[in-house]
Amino acid sequence: MLNSIIERVVRELRTYGSDPVYSAFDAESVEKKGKGIYTIVGVEAFESTAPVYSPYVVYIPFRADISVKVTAPPEFPMSRLFDYYSTKTAVAVGELSGLDCSLKKLSVKYDSNINRLVLTALLSSGGITRIERSTE
Repeated sequence: MLNSIIERVVRELRTYGSDPVYSAFDAESVEKKGKGIYTIVGVEAFESTAPVYSPYVVYIPFRADISVKVTAPPEFPMSRLFDYYSTKTAVAVGELSGLDCSLKKLSVKYDSNINRLVLTALLSSGGITRIERSTE
C-alpha cells in the first residue's frame, strides 16, 4: 500500500513538470540523481483502520504523512526553490485523485550529508484503498 501511495504522488508530480522524481525506496545514489533540482517522495507515517467488507470489495481507510523533498544545489537561490515548489509541486499535490491532502509542515534546510538545499513538505493525507474480492 505504501508503494502505491508513493507511485501515485510520483506520477502526479511528473505530470505537472517535477522531473526527475524518485521514490524514497529507490536504490539510486545521490550522485546519479543529477546536479539540478530533483524530488524525493516518501511516507513518514502510516495508519490503517478496520476494513469494511462488501460482497465484492474490501475498503481499507488509511491516513499517511507523505514527505515530498525538493532538493537543489547549495548555491541555488531559495526564492527559486520556493517558486518551483509553488508552481509544480503544490499544484500536483492539489490534484491527487483519491487522496485528501493538506500541508502539515514546510521547511527548508541545507543537508550536509548530500550537500544540497532541501525543501521538505510534509503532507497529511487520507483515503480509502479498494481491493476486489476473489469470487472463487
